[in-house]
Amino acid sequence: MRAQKRLPRLDINTNINHSPHVAILGAGASKAACPQGDKSGQAIPLMNDLVHIAGLQDIIDRHGLEYDGKNFEAAYNAWATMGVHPDAIKQIQSRIEQYFHTLSLPLEATIYDKMILGLRNKDLIATFNWDPFLAQAYQRNMDSVGHENMPRILFLHGNVMIGACADCRMKGWTNNPCDGCKKRLEPSTLLYPVGEKNYTEDPFIKSEWDELRAYLEDAYLVTVFGYSAPITDVVARSVLLEAWHNNPTSTLGNLDIIDTKPKEEIRENWSDFFEVSHHGIYKSISDNYFSLFPRRTCDAFAMATLQQDPWHENPLPETEDLAELQAWVQHLVAEEKAGKFSGLPRDGRD
Repeated sequence: MRAQKRLPRLDINTNINHSPHVAILGAGASKAACPQGDKSGQAIPLMNDLVHIAGLQDIIDRHGLEYDGKNFEAAYNAWATMGVHPDAIKQIQSRIEQYFHTLSLPLEATIYDKMILGLRNKDLIATFNWDPFLAQAYQRNMDSVGHENMPRILFLHGNVMIGACADCRMKGWTNNPCDGCKKRLEPSTLLYPVGEKNYTEDPFIKSEWDELRAYLEDAYLVTVFGYSAPITDVVARSVLLEAWHNNPTSTLGNLDIIDTKPKEEIRENWSDFFEVSHHGIYKSISDNYFSLFPRRTCDAFAMATLQQDPWHENPLPETEDLAELQAWVQHLVAEEKAGKFSGLPRDGRD
């Protein structure tokens, strides 16, 4: 049964929308963030080229595993389901983890930096990716806007840079001490592409998914970037769909898909999500509310659709200078601390 409809938590006296913006990231987001590779030029793998980039072919050949050279997700699911090559599976997992541990964000400002700086502390970014890019972007931008003004970040399949303390139910950078018991955080479990993932067995993974559900059921805007909800992730797709259907503002909110695939393919893949909300399909994040109304995404959308008072666009500067980008958002952070949004672009012209 659907939750009773309600308006988002927009305060018309301050123009502040307290409903969250939820971003869900897949491998395509990391590829878009580092199109020329990471800091040292290493390629960012997708599932169709992971075997080549992470150097898995020798393991596959040595153990006689069947692989069509294209779909690693389907192949891995078949290998794991058969259960006849446990040593090969362990070696593949170890090789993948080693590769992702070596990756670092380029020094220049990336899409991840813009997303981290472009959302507020009421918002959430959840990633399916094992790579450290979201965590690194959070870490290097934290001091510029303050930890208390940053969006929440979740790691739905674990992450090579994130550790957890099961006793204190805390997470942080891998191998750092737990804020509670001071013991070293244990590396988070990485979930690999099998059809029946267990999102409740591992305490860290369960906590991440529980928080995502809560945010999705309250979100006003949802942006899915570079994630196609593959058929090998049946459980994840079901959880996302149920949470969005349970959201009482979903018919007034918006679901955006950022993907380079043909629009008809995207519409078909996400049709069951589109049934309960307005939606948009974009090739690039530059045309999305992230870039056009940074730190004001839900507020600007509510003013345009509910108040019939659209704000002028206030796009992020097109710069690769991270310090310049950090400095640019300071006026927005200051306005947030003042407790009332003008809706005016940065130069103040109406």
